[in-house]
Amino acid sequence: MTGIRFALDSDWENAVICILVAACFDMIDGLSARLLRAFSRFGAELDSLADAISFGVAPSIILFLWIKDSMISNPPPEYEILGWYWIPFLLYTMCCAFRLARFNVMSQEELQKPKVSRNYFIGVPSPAAAGLVLLPMSVEFVCLRFRLSFDILDYSTILLLWVTFIAVLMISSLPTFSLRNVRLNISATKALPVLIVVCLIVAVFIKEMWATLLAFGMIYLISVPFSYFAFRRDFQSIIKES
Repeated sequence: MTGIRFALDSDWENAVICILVAACFDMIDGLSARLLRAFSRFGAELDSLADAISFGVAPSIILFLWIKDSMISNPPPEYEILGWYWIPFLLYTMCCAFRLARFNVMSQEELQKPKVSRNYFIGVPSPAAAGLVLLPMSVEFVCLRFRLSFDILDYSTILLLWVTFIAVLMISSLPTFSLRNVRLNISATKALPVLIVVCLIVAVFIKEMWATLLAFGMIYLISVPFSYFAFRRDFQSIIKES
């Protein structure tokens, strides 16, 4: 909601940062529940409702207002059809709600899944989808930061197709990597290099936040096809073992 407020004031960077903060809280809420041993059906439903607002409603409004603000400043020939531009954003929010409802239903049956299935999401999770759908804004921030002449807002039709594409990814049956059950076993000999790499990534993130987020977003998007083949390989190995 605060991100929407920043968007209404045309404070685009802070608006996107609010969505990132929400994503960080979404990552630690499960950890907090495990540490406090505070599990309840109420918490699960509240988590989904918060996700629907943070990653379904807010990104749609922020991105739409961003495009609208650009069109008001420099009205293109198609400005009169701006109302139609809302439809892909409405689709995105609907798909986010559908995905969260499906996740709630599937999470009740999670213990009955093959173990390999627990390492994957079905479709792109809503926090990742919010990051991906806002990726064009990161592109714009990077271009402004390095004074590049490219303006992604000149390609509004491509932006609408991008929003539609991310919406479809959310409700698709495409398996995507899940970090919930990942356990990193780092040997003592590799601990120092890994620590150095992490520190360097943090340093780059502090110095060039938008460029780093753009790189992470592109890496995640590229990983989606690989997750499909990894799922097929893992599932086939389970079948052979059984």
